[in-house]
This record gives sequence, C-alpha cells and structure tokens, in this order.
Amino acid sequence: ESLRPAGAAEVAMPSACPVCASPISRAEGEVVARCSGGLRCGAQQRERLRHFASRLALDIEGLGDKLVDQLVGRGLVANPADLYRLTRPALEELERMGAKSAENLLAALDASKRTTFARFIFALGIREVGETTAAALAAHFGTLEALLAADVEALQAVDDVGPVVAAQVVAFFADAANVELAKTLHHEVGIRWETPDRQQETVQEAPLAGETWVLTGQLETLARDEAKARLVALGAKVTGSVSKNTTRVVAGPGAGSKLRKAEELAVPTMDEAAFLAFLADYGSQ
Repeated sequence: ESLRPAGAAEVAMPSACPVCASPISRAEGEVVARCSGGLRCGAQQRERLRHFASRLALDIEGLGDKLVDQLVGRGLVANPADLYRLTRPALEELERMGAKSAENLLAALDASKRTTFARFIFALGIREVGETTAAALAAHFGTLEALLAADVEALQAVDDVGPVVAAQVVAFFADAANVELAKTLHHEVGIRWETPDRQQETVQEAPLAGETWVLTGQLETLARDEAKARLVALGAKVTGSVSKNTTRVVAGPGAGSKLRKAEELAVPTMDEAAFLAFLADYGSQ
C-alpha cells in the first residue's frame, strides 16, 4: 500500500543526477537509487572527502563541510589525494581562511599521514565496510598490496566478512580509479602505518586483545561510534550480535533482545556508567 497522501502526484524518479547529469542506477534488490558518476560527480566528491577527513577515518582537523564545499567548488580538490597537494597561497585565497588557518590545515594534513591501516581502509569509503570490518581486513591482510589482490574467497576468510561485504570490496577495487587513489595515497602522498609485525605486537599488547564486546541500547554520554572506537583502540573486537563467545555487553537504556540473550548465556553486562569508569581505568576517558 502506498504511503503517499490521497490525491498527491507520484514523484518520478529522475533518470539523471541533478548535480553531474550521470545516469541514475539502482542495484537489484536495493531500495536506494544512486548516481553512477562516481568521482566525476561533485556531490560524491564532497561526501567522499568528508568521510575521508572524519574522526574515525584520517581525522583531519579543520577540514569541515564549508571548507570542503569551497575546495570542490573552486576545482582545487576532486579526490582525497588532492588534499595533500594544497598550498598555503591557494588556501589563503579561500573565504575565512587566513594565514594561520591555512598553516593549521596543512599541519593537520601532514599529521594525518601517520595513521593505521584500519583507518586508511575505512577512509577509502568502501560500501558496507565500517570501522570494525576495516580493522578486521587490516589485521588479516596487513598490506595494501595483499588487500588489492584479494578475491571474494580470500575476503570471506576474514572474520565478519560475508559474501555481501566481500563483493563490495572486490567491486570497489575493480574500479581502476579507486586502485590508483589508494596507491597514490600510500606510495606518493606518503600515508603510512605500522608494519604487519609491529601491528601484531601492538594487538598482543592491547589490554582487551582477544575479547569480543557488544554495544546495545542508547548510550547517553558517548556516541556509539566513539564507544566502539575506544574499545577497538584497546584491542577489542566489537560485533553486533551476542553469543557464548561474547566477553561483555554494554547495555544502555532501551536495550532489548541482545541484553536478554546476554543474560540467558550468562555473559557479563555493564551499564554506561560502569563502562565509562572502565574506560577511565585505561586512561581512555
């Protein structure tokens, strides 16, 4: 049954993107229609840059929405690699961007080159790949070259990577432009992360290494992404389902079936206050 008000005209789906005029496509079995223009589309350029600079990705301080709009609108930046080619004179010509602001942004861009492989993968913006899946991919493959060479079968050998996610990763790197961008960021721009051996040492040293946590309900002090990021930083794996292998469940107000299952399986639980105290003990508060 249609939810459209009686007498309302049906809104036709546009055949082309209103921003770049590329054809609109809808994958079989999906509700969302998407522009097929990729990075040729200004709107997609902006969203990709915002995601790349976001806190859980490369965390580029000072690169806000309005600045991204200016950079794309003036043709200074079309993809994340272009950010690292910006110059101080070019930045100083932008609205509300003085010498000090330009200097701070360039410093933030330089600092973002020192990151983790997991953050780098997440920053690329692969559909269905959140920060937890990105961390699993990084731990499993260790290098960009190994990830680029992975097929669907190899990807499904990674914890929490099923056929849908594997197909999205393969499709992403089947696009030569995405491969070129990843290689440019790593090899030319100089975005670096620890070697696989050092990463493994770090994971083993992490206080929650080997533990699996679940977040459920409404967290009132911490955003869900922030809570997840802090657990991952301590070495934990954060999943969306409770099982006998779950180490602990953090249950906020409104927690339902996951909390009940934890109680049935005798999985330890804690509320948000206890969770914040727990993080404080590790200097993560």
